[in-house]
Amino acid sequence: MATVDNDSSLWPYTSPATTFEERTLPINVIIAGDPADTRRHLEERSRGEWNETAPEQEDVGVETDDEIVGTATAWGRADGSTRYVYVADDDPTGGRWLDESYQLHDGEYLGSRHHIRAYASPDDGDEWTAIQAHQEHWDWFRLSHTVNSVEDSQQYVEREFRDRRYVSDLRRVHLGNDRGSDANGWVTIIDLGDGGLPSRLAMVGLLPGAVLIGRVASRTAPRALVAPRLRHAFLLAGSLIGLYLFVRFGAVAVETRTGDVDPRLIAGSFYPLLAVGLPVCAYSFARPLDRQTAFAAGSIGFATAILLDYTFLGVTRLPVNVFVHRLSTAVALGFIAVGASHAERIDPEDHGFVRMGVLLWVVTLLVPLLRFL
Repeated sequence: MATVDNDSSLWPYTSPATTFEERTLPINVIIAGDPADTRRHLEERSRGEWNETAPEQEDVGVETDDEIVGTATAWGRADGSTRYVYVADDDPTGGRWLDESYQLHDGEYLGSRHHIRAYASPDDGDEWTAIQAHQEHWDWFRLSHTVNSVEDSQQYVEREFRDRRYVSDLRRVHLGNDRGSDANGWVTIIDLGDGGLPSRLAMVGLLPGAVLIGRVASRTAPRALVAPRLRHAFLLAGSLIGLYLFVRFGAVAVETRTGDVDPRLIAGSFYPLLAVGLPVCAYSFARPLDRQTAFAAGSIGFATAILLDYTFLGVTRLPVNVFVHRLSTAVALGFIAVGASHAERIDPEDHGFVRMGVLLWVVTLLVPLLRFL
């Protein structure tokens, strides 16, 4: 346990349920000071050039002329799954589970964002706020967010408070809570108030508690680059890339322009374009191609779309299961393209590539959604 404010002990992880066995991400920022002031500093902006916050995410603090408040970003109010932390007073075994006091984010729900869950002290006499900060992106196949990093968001929050006049101290303390994403076990401690005040946080202990690479060999002479076969291959790959990126950035554009609409409703309206549109594009544009070219264009086209998407979102790390899923999805679209190819259609032998590809495609769509059952 980590002792906070001399009176409370905090388990330095979050959990989707009120149990230690289901821990998710580590607490990586603790702010000493009035919880109301902490929230006001986060929600008010006092420097930097930033995009306008959506109407339902407007600043709620009140800034006065004689008090400097705010961070570089006006963090917007956020929606997200509930996560719990465990807090105890004198007896670690007699504590209680708390859900978030509030959630904030900087970015787009259907794109990429820094997301923080804040847990304010439950006791009136204690002045601290524990924060779990992470960077995440909307995964169109999981229909939920995938965490990219906790370290990047921890540094992002540190930059928000560094060199601020109302911050008396900012440092890191090693707790060893390094399980989850790219966590390294270091927690940022931020003291609010008059300079020189000693820290009210004492960390005394810890509760013990995995690129799609494609290579296409070609012996075609340079003049074949203008041949119809390659033009159709580029058309196939381009259609997959264009549709996938349209879904991503179209949804983000709608989200930013319709602030009152639940982003999950926007995701639900764009999802059929992805689920149905990608295999339809793979089948339609592969018809003039031979088997090998169809498979290469279909699978590599989708892989390129994923790579571009993650590049635009700033995603540099992926869990192994996400990597395997994207590889399987690329293969599924490749099989559908092979089944639609000219050579396959004129061959009397039934290889069943379309059926195989559609089956694999359906499986890759359904498996990530089983967790909702």
